[in-house]
Formats: sequence, structure tokens, C-alpha cells
Amino acid sequence: MDLTTAAGLESLARDIAELLEAEHVAPGETPGRVGINYADGRAVELEFNRPPSTHVTISAVLPDLARTHGIEVPPITVYLPLRSRQGDPGAKTPAQIVADQIHWRIEQAHTVALAELVKRTT
Repeated sequence: MDLTTAAGLESLARDIAELLEAEHVAPGETPGRVGINYADGRAVELEFNRPPSTHVTISAVLPDLARTHGIEVPPITVYLPLRSRQGDPGAKTPAQIVADQIHWRIEQAHTVALAELVKRTT
């Protein structure tokens, strides 16, 4: 999988969506981004940094109203090794690395941000 192409990014996003049990993958809000959408309405976007193409930026997608209320989830950047270490039974695929980071660093903050938005707008 060539992670530096749009097709490679989309393939990686599909693998990540499967690992996170997300609903589907769609084009992102801007060219060069791919969105991962959950059944509950949450979404994240992936974008490869160029250069280096071994880094992917992950952003939580929040409603425009969140910005009005000063609510945000800072994007994170994740390093993706081009090759897994041969013979290392603990080596993870790029999709596993990104899915873990989304799960550990984005999902909870995203849920909290959406709850805060609901609290401020009701």
C-alpha cells in the first residue's frame, strides 16, 4: 500500500474504520483528506503531511457551531513507519497505529466536545 497517494490514504482509512468499527469512509472536507464517519454522527479526517509523507494528521470534525462556542479538539500528528520491523511479533500495521491513536487521543476528547456543545446550546 502506497500511503503517499489518495488511493493509499483511502485504503488506510477503510482499514482504520474497520478497526474502530466506524460506519464508512468518505472524502474529507477538503481535497487530500479522507473522513471516517461513525454511526453516531462523529467523524474524523486523515491528511498526510507532505513532506514527510510518513506522518498523518488526524482531526476531529465538529459542527461549525462548536467553533462559535470556542469548543475544539486539537488535531494530532502520528508517525507511520514505512516498514514494520521484520520478525517483531508486536509490530503493528499503519492502520493499527492510527486506530490506536484515534482511540486513545481523539475519541474521548471528541465525545466530551460534543457533549459540551449540547450543554451550551440547550
